[in-house]
Amino acid sequence: MVSLPFPGPATDYGCVDRALSVVALLDPTRQVVPFHGREPELDALALWRDSPTAQASLLLHAPAGAGKTRLLRHVAEHWDEEAHGRLLVVDDADRLTWNDVFVRLQDTLRHGPVRTRVLLAARTTGWWWSSTRQRIADFDHEVTDLELAPTMGDRTESFTLACRHFAEQLDVTAPDEPPPNIAHETVLDLHMAALTAVRGDPCDVNRTQLVRRLLQHDGGPETGRLAEDHLAVATPDNPDPDLLARAALRWPALRPRLDELLTGTPEVVRDMARDSLRIAAEIGSPATVGAIARQVFRDERFATDAIPSILTRRLVERAGGTLERAEMYGMLSARTMLCGLRQESVDASRAEVRCYRELVEQDRENRPLLADALGDLGLRLVNAQRGDEVLAVSEEAIALWHEIALDDPETVPQLAAALEQISYRYQALGRDEAAMTAISRAALLFQELATNHPALFRADFARVAAAMARRFHVEGQKQHAADSMQLSIANWRVLAQEDPRFEPELARNLVTAGTMFVDLCRAEAASESLQEAVGLFRRLAVANPGTFGTGLADALMRRGRALRELADDVEAALTAREAVMLWRETGDRRGVGAALLTVAQVVGDVGAAEEAVEVYRELVAEDVVRNQAGLVVALAVLVEQQLLRGQDGEALHTADECLGICDRLPSQLVEFFGDELAPALQDTARRLSESDHHVRALRMSEFAVDVCRAITAKTPPTVYLSAVQQHVCRLRAAERKEEARNTAHTAVVLWHLTGLDLDRHPGYADALTIYGALCAETGFEVGKALRLTHRAVEILREAGEPVKLGFALETVEALSSS
Repeated sequence: MVSLPFPGPATDYGCVDRALSVVALLDPTRQVVPFHGREPELDALALWRDSPTAQASLLLHAPAGAGKTRLLRHVAEHWDEEAHGRLLVVDDADRLTWNDVFVRLQDTLRHGPVRTRVLLAARTTGWWWSSTRQRIADFDHEVTDLELAPTMGDRTESFTLACRHFAEQLDVTAPDEPPPNIAHETVLDLHMAALTAVRGDPCDVNRTQLVRRLLQHDGGPETGRLAEDHLAVATPDNPDPDLLARAALRWPALRPRLDELLTGTPEVVRDMARDSLRIAAEIGSPATVGAIARQVFRDERFATDAIPSILTRRLVERAGGTLERAEMYGMLSARTMLCGLRQESVDASRAEVRCYRELVEQDRENRPLLADALGDLGLRLVNAQRGDEVLAVSEEAIALWHEIALDDPETVPQLAAALEQISYRYQALGRDEAAMTAISRAALLFQELATNHPALFRADFARVAAAMARRFHVEGQKQHAADSMQLSIANWRVLAQEDPRFEPELARNLVTAGTMFVDLCRAEAASESLQEAVGLFRRLAVANPGTFGTGLADALMRRGRALRELADDVEAALTAREAVMLWRETGDRRGVGAALLTVAQVVGDVGAAEEAVEVYRELVAEDVVRNQAGLVVALAVLVEQQLLRGQDGEALHTADECLGICDRLPSQLVEFFGDELAPALQDTARRLSESDHHVRALRMSEFAVDVCRAITAKTPPTVYLSAVQQHVCRLRAAERKEEARNTAHTAVVLWHLTGLDLDRHPGYADALTIYGALCAETGFEVGKALRLTHRAVEILREAGEPVKLGFALETVEALSSS
């Protein structure tokens, strides 16, 4: 489907009173002068269209009147969807908010072929485009831009053709004369000159006179580009601020009038369009920038727009001393990060650090300011996915805080906080040992601080103890993970007893603890934590249902899952159904969908799964990006329930829909929602395999492996390895045993690359056993496989894993008899 926004709010030139008015004749949406020329641009667009990239976006930019809309229409009219995929055209993209563009891009994920081209047009580039292009790239689009020349390559041909067609419209003889040499000419200027010549007026090379002559013949309202040009030759009492800003970009003589309007009546800023505000922020005087800033900085509508960043960049230029400049760069860095200007935020943060280095050279008392700035720079680098530079900056900040803490013990809390932050950055970069070391040091510091000053630092210690529990979980140290989490909860309980205002925080952390205990296979501890959380939320929700109703519903839903692990089916069913009821009362449809899936899994209710799918379909219709992963999970659960009911035909149809959506998910969504996607897809792949639907089982299992690979930065390496081992089982069930054996061998090698203590890890032993079993079945390197499986037996005996140990012993027997 070719999507065309013409005519729309950004390209609607209004009605005209007379069919042959200047506006009507020059309106680019009417195509009075046929499209011609632009061969270099068309060749470039053809290369972009035919590139092998599945998803690609291109911005066509040029000054007003260069013919962008004409070129967009020509490309759209000659687009072959079957050959080239879907085309989405967004004209005047610089007048749209990011959310407007975002909504249109979402549609590329919802329907149509996977191959998509998005063609945008705008008058300007700058930071609004840098912000937009970085955000579009998150959709897995290859993003480029193409500058359109303001006028045609063959001016004489263009002028002659325009004269001929205007003459036909006006029923006069076309003039035979060369085009005038108009300064800073655009295609529209040349066409205006042609219309002037056809009317028999002198064709002045001065653009101001050209506009005046044409407007003498026009009785309709001044709209579109002509309205902007009209401001250059007339002096209306109350000029439209948006038109004035857009005209001032093309007519520099109008800039003083723009400054006068915005500084004299700053209240008009609130109603100005975003593109005209950006123009005013770029070209306005310092007084104009100040007037706009006072309105924009406190307006939440612009929080994620580039305008506050543009204004701050202008204000930095006026900063007085080094300290003021550093503070302004810090503000610029924060604002650019919010609006998607990731590289720009890094540049601003580096400038801030340079300023603070200068201040430290002047006075060492400024070292804490430099350390804070280095910490912020590390965050900006993480946001810009510059992992290679993150650690160097973070480690410099840690070293500086150590130095500061030696001189001033009062700064130990900042050192502890910096260690906590760097542990998360180590984890994101896969440096698990360094992450554990850093979070352990942070925990010790906060524990000592909490002992000496409990009122100030107990909450920090409770938070970091939970983070340390997650690190122990990553390393497979279940007992240490459970102990650390219990220590965290104990401190939250003390806080809540001393100050009831901490009760909501205790309840939330109990939910977090319960979820972790489920992952640690401690279903009883999980149920107890979640039951305590439910009790707290029930009491809190009585006093404030609006604030705590969702917390209660979420805790009930999670407790239902924990009770399912305990095989308490009756209580699990009652708890899960109560969660659905409460989510319905809150009006949160995403919560309703998630709770229905819990009911489906706990009770085995295919109807609940079907209703959940319909809920997520409605949510996807409103916001595909935030809800498409939820629909995948709902479809996966429905497949599993349909197979359990023997509805294999319906299950295969649902599985195909689920896999089709998976194929369209951008990598950013896979990474963001991966921890929700992977378990559901793995369970469904297993069920499909058990039902002998191996083709779909393997496709779903392969995608689950890809998901786990994508989320390795935020999950333990064991998650990915477990997915690979489950895929081995799917391959084995499909009788693809040699491929399964090779994949199992790869899993063993990957375990050796994790850096974990393998002699204490049951997952590694499981990988050895699976590989040994496949070697026995295929007669491959039986002696080596036997040695590896003996090692697995030793590990599993030490770990106390009776079920896995039994499988390993059976494998040893099979290998011994081979």
